[in-house]
Parts: sequence; C-alpha cells; structure tokens
Amino acid sequence: MISYQKKFYFLTVRETWFTYKHRLSNLFTLNIHSHVKNKLNRKFFGVKHNSWTVELSLLPGTEELLANFRNTVKQEIRKSEKEGVVCSFERDVAGFVPFYNDFANAKHIYPTNSKMIERIGNNFHISFAKLNGEILAAHSYLVDDETGIVRLFHSASRRLDETYDRNVIGRSNKLLTAKDIFYFKEKGFKVMDFGGYAENTDNKSLQGINEFKLSFGGTKVECENYQSLPYFLLNKIATKLDRRF
Repeated sequence: MISYQKKFYFLTVRETWFTYKHRLSNLFTLNIHSHVKNKLNRKFFGVKHNSWTVELSLLPGTEELLANFRNTVKQEIRKSEKEGVVCSFERDVAGFVPFYNDFANAKHIYPTNSKMIERIGNNFHISFAKLNGEILAAHSYLVDDETGIVRLFHSASRRLDETYDRNVIGRSNKLLTAKDIFYFKEKGFKVMDFGGYAENTDNKSLQGINEFKLSFGGTKVECENYQSLPYFLLNKIATKLDRRF
C-alpha cells in the first residue's frame, strides 16, 4: 500500500493507492483512495468515480515484452541508444524537481515539490534519460511492493524547448520508458501502470499521449476511485477555480 499526505491549497489530504482500508475518520477527513484493487466483498465509503489507465503485465519474458512494442517504438529506442542516450534510476530529487517544474510551467499543469516527494519516501522512484550528462527526459513512479504495481507519477522532457531537437527528445523518452519497463520487471514487479488514459478526449495532445502509452503493448483498464465527501466537495470547487486540478 502507498499512502502519503499532500497539500491541497492550505489543507492536507491523504492519498492512498491500490489498497482500500476503511477507517471511520475517513468519512470526515480529506482523503482519496485511487485505483482500488482489493474490491472483493468490501464495503466502500465515499464518492466513487471511475477513470482509466493503461496497464502492462510484467510477467511475460523480456523478449515477449519487447516483441509487443510497436515496430516504430523498437526502431526509435535503438536509434536513441546509438545517439548515446543513457538511462538510469537515481534518487536525485534536487535535479528532478526543477526539471519537472520547468516542463509543468510550460504545459500549464500542476508542479511538484520536494516536500511531497519526501513524504512518499521509498515508494517514489526517479529515472532519467541523459545525453552527455544533460537531462532530456525524466519519469517518477509510485512503487508498491505489496501489490507488485508501479505507476507512472510524473513525466517530463525537453520537447517544448525549441533549442533541442524534438525528434531526439521523443526518442529518448521512448527509450527511457522501455528501460523503466525492463528495470521493474527485473525487480520482480507484476504490473506497470502508465499513469492514466484520457477516455473519449478530443484533445489532440492527450490523444497522442494515449497512443504513446498503448504503443508499449499495454491494455486500457478502468479504475475505481473513492473520495471522502469533504474532499469531493472541495475538489469540485477547486476544479472550477484552477483547471490544473
């Protein structure tokens, strides 16, 4: 189970992933249970809403996983390796946060901060794609040893920076995703969750992100999420005031 506190304006919200454990206090506090997996014979308290994501089983062998990548993906990750892009997992929060926030600012999406990452603790992993020591793309993951699930939490790259070749950046992001998949498989995890899927969207950018996630052989999966009533009401207000929510 992954459970941590995060800031919601000046308030504190507890977010829990994959596992639902009901407490009476949950009815009156700000809390979220996301992508609940333990649903059998269980009573849930809160406002339910469904969302979508893309999941990839990590149980097949490495060769089978690679074979299920789309051909264009396989070609581009090979080219990125030839270009000298190097991928690795590093606990470099100080390097990750400003890199991600520069991207978030350009995309007008919500930024991250080191305090929240510290609260998540060892359940937060970071990977980087670098060329000549410079970061081209970075991912963060929520890592749940109990359920065997890893979920993409943040993804950022330099593709919006006009001083960089967008094709090189795009290839490096594909290579990083592939390396992440094989890394987590080697560590014994069962499922890689690509961090959401924009169902029935007309937004071309989101459609492209959907296709990117599906290009690694995963399948679309419906998620059950539960919000306490106080959080549900506050979130509706926040959504109207700030589109980043």
